[in-house]
Formats: sequence, structure tokens, C-alpha cells
Amino acid sequence: MAVTLKQIAEKVGVSIPTVSRVINGRESGVKVHEDTQQRILTVAAELGYKPNLLARGLVGSKSSLIGVIVRDISDPYLNKVLKGMHDAAIDHQHRLFLGHIGQRADTTIDYGSMFEQSHADGIIVMGDIRGDEEALQALTKQHKYVVGVTDRTKRRKFPGVYSDSEVGASLALEHLLSLGHQRIVCVTDPAISDGRLRAKVYERYMREQGLEKYLKVYKTSRSVKNGYQLGLGIFNDAERFTAILAATDTLALGLIKAAFERGVLVPADVSIVGYDDIDIAPYTVPALTTVSQSGHEMGYKTASLLLDMIQHELESSDVQDIVLTPELIIRESTALVKGD
Repeated sequence: MAVTLKQIAEKVGVSIPTVSRVINGRESGVKVHEDTQQRILTVAAELGYKPNLLARGLVGSKSSLIGVIVRDISDPYLNKVLKGMHDAAIDHQHRLFLGHIGQRADTTIDYGSMFEQSHADGIIVMGDIRGDEEALQALTKQHKYVVGVTDRTKRRKFPGVYSDSEVGASLALEHLLSLGHQRIVCVTDPAISDGRLRAKVYERYMREQGLEKYLKVYKTSRSVKNGYQLGLGIFNDAERFTAILAATDTLALGLIKAAFERGVLVPADVSIVGYDDIDIAPYTVPALTTVSQSGHEMGYKTASLLLDMIQHELESSDVQDIVLTPELIIRESTALVKGD
């Protein structure tokens, strides 16, 4: 088994980045004592360390390619994340190699093999991949450096960058409650883990507030069209509600259009909160109140995390997830509950 920088660092008693700087000859502005440098080089020789040529330097790697596997390239939020990853890659003289799998998890393995043949330095998995357990396991066997982004699930064996959906959904619900809303319903996509989690937070919150009698979760796929079609039905129901928590902005946009066609005023009759803060959210009519996940920052940090793992030859077990705190962006689609 190949000797890693971690093994050298543990034996010498220094950090992995320190070992990396000495072995790879990088200047960082932090001086490493000559005795320490000599000990690192001696231990490396004793252990038979052979440098990973792909990780020898971010500029000097064989391919300077990062493979990206994405569930749905049409998702406007994932586009923001992808832009952040692209900017980080460019800043480190890397390029992105994109693989779009749609709903076919088996395609993940095909792209993994393609990335391996292209000598991709590492892989980023974007979003929730349905039926992905076997595919992701195969991917981590093919590639040493794999990180995830946007979807955080316990079954994953690699680190990543995520937004705290529990905090985000709670912010949205607290906002609606502060406006006097009690009859709050949730619209979500149960096929994605974050959609399930946001619905779970909603259900728990409604019970904690003693509002179980108003608890209702509507399920559909996360697109504007599906949100619109669902909205045509629920806005026509005799059962009324005063606010909706939508698990994505795309669902919220479809709901707003359906409300308009059914003669329901947003926010005068019904307040709607979205989730993601996609680029169009400030320009809808009304402008969408939503939970921002800082998509560009998330993407940038994800690519940076992967490149750091490659540079310092870090194992997945050595790296902690980066969890970003979401922010509620209050615009025009929410208002005080209308008096009975």
C-alpha cells in the first residue's frame, strides 16, 4: 500500500500541510525549520514514499481536470453551484469535465470510468442521485479524491460542502409564524433528500407549535411545471391555507403562477416562501421570499476542498464536511396573515 503524507506527518509529529510544503517544495510564507525539513525528508525516504504525480502541484498535474457528476443540469440552483466550482477551478488552473446523468444512477459508473481514463485529478458529485448507493461505492473505488455538494446523506463515504436544511426550513417557518400564519402547508419533492428533510422539519415544527390540524405535505417533482400543476389543484380546494413553504424556488414559482390563474393573490391571500434563492427570485412578481443557500460560495468551497485534498493527499476520513448556514431573504411574496 502506498505511503501517504498523513503517515509521514504522524511519524514526524507535524501537520499534513507542513509535510506537503517540504516534499513538494512549495513556498507558503510559513517557514519550516531546517531540522524539521530534514526529519520529514528522512522519514519519507525510510517509509519509501513515492509522490503522487497527479497531486504534485495543482498547476503541474497531468490533466488539471476535475470530473463533475450532476443529477440535473437544468436545475437553476445547481447552475449557481456549478458556476462557483468553475470559478474555483479557474483560480487554480483547473478545468471542469461535466457528466450529466439525469435519473440514471448507473451512468455514474460510466462517467467514473471516463474520468479515470482522462486522468481526472478528482471527482465532485452534485446533488442527490437516485439509487446511487452502488454507483457511488464504485466511484470511490475508482477515484481516491471524491467530494459531494448540496446533498448530505449518511450513506456517503466521502466529505463535502452542504447547507443546513434544518436551519433554513426553520427560518422560513419562523418568518411565516411571525406574520401570524398558522395554516401553513408544505410542497416538496420527496425524491431528493433535502426535499424530504425540509418536509420533516416542517412536520416537526407544526407539531411543536400545536398546529397539527393544519399539517399538510403536498408531493411533486421539483420543477416550475409541476409546482404550477399542483397549484392549480390545491388553490381550487375548499380546504384553505394562508401560507406555503415550498422546498425549492422552482416549485414556488409554479405555485405563484397557479395562484394568479385561480384568482388567489400572493401575498394578500396566501404567502409563499421558496428555497434556494435562484437568480430569477428577485425579479418574479411578486419578488420571491426565499432561503438562500449561497450557491456560488458552496460551489467554490467544494472545488477548493477537493483541490486541497489532492494537493495534501488527504484521505476522506481526514476531511470534515463544510456546512454553510442559510439565510432568509425577505421580499414581496410574504405578508401579514389576512384577518378572518
